[in-house]
Amino acid sequence: MRFLLGSLMVALLAGCGGGSSESTGNVSSGTQGGQSSVNNTAPTLKSDEGIWIISANMQSTKRFELSDKEGDSVSVSSEDLPEWLKLEQTGTAFSLVAEPDIFDVDTHSIALVLSDSKDTSAQTIVIQVTADPESHPSETVVLSDDVVQGTWSNQSGDVLFYFADDNKGLGLYKNQGFAFDWNNQDDIELTTQEAECIAHCSRPQFLPIEVVAQQDDKIAVKIHASEQDYELVVLTKGDVKSLEYNYYIEQRLSDDVYVSKLSTSTSVPSLIGGVLTVDYEDYKQQVPFHYAPYYDGDNYQILSGGPQRNLFGRSLEKEFLNTSTQTFKKLSFDPNILSAKIVAAKGDFVAMEFAYRFEIVPTVDSGLVPEAEWSNYEGLSDVMVPRHSYKIYRGLEMMDIPEFSAGSQTLGLSPVLSGELPTGVTFNAVNTMLEFTSATAGVYKATDGVTGEQHRLDVSLSRTQDTLSYTFETYTQTVRYGQFFNNQSAYIRERGGDSPFILASIAKLPSLVEPTQADYMRTFYIDTMDLNNKGRHLVLEPQSDGRAIIYTGGIFGPNGRWQMEDDNSMSFILPCNEDTYAECLSAQTEKNVLNFKLLHKQREGYWFMREYTHYSQDDNQQWNSRITHNMQFLRVCDVCYYSSN
Repeated sequence: MRFLLGSLMVALLAGCGGGSSESTGNVSSGTQGGQSSVNNTAPTLKSDEGIWIISANMQSTKRFELSDKEGDSVSVSSEDLPEWLKLEQTGTAFSLVAEPDIFDVDTHSIALVLSDSKDTSAQTIVIQVTADPESHPSETVVLSDDVVQGTWSNQSGDVLFYFADDNKGLGLYKNQGFAFDWNNQDDIELTTQEAECIAHCSRPQFLPIEVVAQQDDKIAVKIHASEQDYELVVLTKGDVKSLEYNYYIEQRLSDDVYVSKLSTSTSVPSLIGGVLTVDYEDYKQQVPFHYAPYYDGDNYQILSGGPQRNLFGRSLEKEFLNTSTQTFKKLSFDPNILSAKIVAAKGDFVAMEFAYRFEIVPTVDSGLVPEAEWSNYEGLSDVMVPRHSYKIYRGLEMMDIPEFSAGSQTLGLSPVLSGELPTGVTFNAVNTMLEFTSATAGVYKATDGVTGEQHRLDVSLSRTQDTLSYTFETYTQTVRYGQFFNNQSAYIRERGGDSPFILASIAKLPSLVEPTQADYMRTFYIDTMDLNNKGRHLVLEPQSDGRAIIYTGGIFGPNGRWQMEDDNSMSFILPCNEDTYAECLSAQTEKNVLNFKLLHKQREGYWFMREYTHYSQDDNQQWNSRITHNMQFLRVCDVCYYSSN
């Protein structure tokens, strides 16, 4: 078996071991019911010692004493003994002889009936079967690909793997959802990756799953963190498509994520929203969508208005040879989502498979090619074949609105608030921090990165048990409150109309120790949906000499400079090629200042509060600032591909 583990799955599997040691055996017994004749007492067990803990793949025996007040002869029986358990009675005692295998690991309640021929009593023996590492199977069982394909999950629902027939899949382990590619050698080898990332994602990690036993539709597997460090799990094959929540969110690293209302009703439409990952050859695009489809018993049939892509994205462009005319034709394509289906759903985890295909988009240089002529263009039919993409959704639990006192803060209340400040500056608030000044009022604060002026937007609030309304000037929004699978809280706002959708905005991040300059001296990829078919993106890279490279997706990106601020944030100014930050700041030219204040760190990247000031001259030759204040997730990338002057 090959082992090539990286830090993502090491973190994912942290705490996994080869199993727990066998505990000393105990017995639990008690009268659950029964009846007594006049002047007769029903028989009982003499002791009440708790749970009897035994190990799988080992024989264990426990003796139990019977008691009858009148000294009558007592018999013991059971109608539902499992095959691995035998009952042997001798006089006033009986023994249970247990020899469970790995598929019997669980807590079992064994119902017994005690009788003295006059009265009976119901007794229960509780047996906990554990998996002792010393008795784990060591031989590897090889499964065929068609057996591996499908959904495997454990009884508790915290482990689930969906293996698609295109050697893709989605998994849940240790409360972490992930996508994977798989192959089936001696072991089932998974190469895991983030489910919603297509550029500078966390490095793919190798996760071997060793099958050590098989029984009907069950397999016992060792999920390895290393060659010696593993967890033994029993998985059962079969469809699991139970929707246990009303609302689900995308499992995506963003301050705003789409919320879906999923239902398997064929008469009530669902609401499905998200960002679909389209990754074909060198075309990488994240396509936002929201539909209200009906379920037909198998799929959500999406009747879209045509191909889609992000407003700022790029179309797929390919050149084809016409084999009849021996001429080349360049065509443009955008993806068109056709349908979606639930392939696995258990607990708060839902794995979805989307079908999409590319459709030709007419441009100035090229028109449409009728389907009847596709065969004339070499390779065109292959582009038009339907394809699949996979998404993970997680359950969203609606909660009551928390009470906020003066001085407390929250995120998530500003989809896009905009207003003119007394100084003439325009201020935008996009999921930024609101500070409560009372139970009915709050304020957004930001700093002009060029002038240093402090600005604020005052907001009035009103609260019910399950809604919060806030007003700025003529704008009013009402939100509800919910909790994600990872205990993050969020505000949920819904927009109706012809194209309804629901968004959840992160309301709180875990607290973090005071950041240092070293936290900022990384190469950051700014997570965005605005990718194109060359995979270009925005990169932010501070240099040790105070210079900065800010690549924004063009052929050449502007350079700039950075400086640390007194509050342990980092400011960037661009474009600028002066020798110092102060010279860049004082220059009377159009400029951009970005300030990042670290809020929270995780392996994939960091959450920042970002203040962006765009300083420019208007038609009256007056210099004005436009300030945008928002939370933003920046990915950390070991190697970022970009060009800059």
